[in-house]
Order: sequence, then C-alpha cells, then structure tokens
Amino acid sequence: MKLTLIRHGETNANDNKLIQGWTDNPLNEAGINQARRLQAFFETVKERFDVVISSPLKRAYDTAKFALSHINDLKIIVDYHFMERDFGVFEGRDALSILPVILEKNFTYKGYEDDKMLLKRVENGLIHLYNKYEGKNVIIFCHSHVIKSLLIMAEPKKYDYRTFIDNASIHKLTYDGDKLKVLEFNMTV
Repeated sequence: MKLTLIRHGETNANDNKLIQGWTDNPLNEAGINQARRLQAFFETVKERFDVVISSPLKRAYDTAKFALSHINDLKIIVDYHFMERDFGVFEGRDALSILPVILEKNFTYKGYEDDKMLLKRVENGLIHLYNKYEGKNVIIFCHSHVIKSLLIMAEPKKYDYRTFIDNASIHKLTYDGDKLKVLEFNMTV
C-alpha cells in the first residue's frame, strides 16, 4: 500500500504557537493558500489516489477538500484513527513552553493521550487501512503527531515526537502489512 500523508494547512492556533489537539480550528487564510498550492501540485503531477482519508477535524478535512478540488467525484472518508493527539488540559496553551515538558519520554497525565496510546491508535488505523486497501494508493489528510507516529513506526531511531513537520507538508511511505518504509519526508510545495 502506498501512503501519502498531508499535514493540514495553517490555523490561527498554529500561527500563534498554541497547542490545538482535538480543538476543531478552521484553516486561516495562509492555510487555505497552502491547500490551494497542494491542489496545483496534485493537478500538475496527475497522481491518482484510490482512497482519500481525512481526520474529522475541520483543518484536515478542509485541506483535503481544497487540495483535491480538481477531482470531480471526490469522496473523502473520515477516519478517527488519524485525529491529532488528544492533548487534554494542555490544549490552547503555549506550545513553546508546554511541548518540551509533555513530550518527555513516558510522560503521562490524566486526560492526555500519551505516546503509547497514540501509537496504538494510529497503528490500528494503519492496519485497518491495509486490510481494506492493500495494494492501493491512499492519501491521508491528518496532523503533525499522527505523521510523527507513522514515521516513528517506520524508523524509531530517526524520528520522534520532536521531529518538525511543516503545515501542508507531504510525506510518502509504503506499507506491506509488516513494515513501513519512508520514501519522502516533509516535502513542501
């Protein structure tokens, strides 16, 4: 299975360096423009996707709608496995001061989706996709920590939750039911 992972476009929370997690923020003007650049890119390269998946959060779903607006019969499948990490009580707080603390190895806090929980949720989503779409070309519009989870599963010595992922970036991987392989990382258009 071929996987193309797209981080959603920018939101005001991204611009203001706030943790948003499950908070359902819309794209801002810069984020809409990023999604339109993705659309121009995908239209130019003419890559066909068999399946379009999105997190249910507006910022990811709307990035998918803009980026693939050139496809007439676009069907976006919402999959909760690919929602952002649930940051719990840390949502809405300053990312620059909070992330260094909560991204420490083995950090847990009531209501916070820790690394093990997040990795398990994303892995379950990956397995579900593979069982349903083996051999297909799948694009997923999702979030930074979801992409990081898949990168960690592929190359745990190279990636972690501190790895920087650009808004509207493209990441390409393959999955054979056993191993994830990273082909492209953090490509922007």
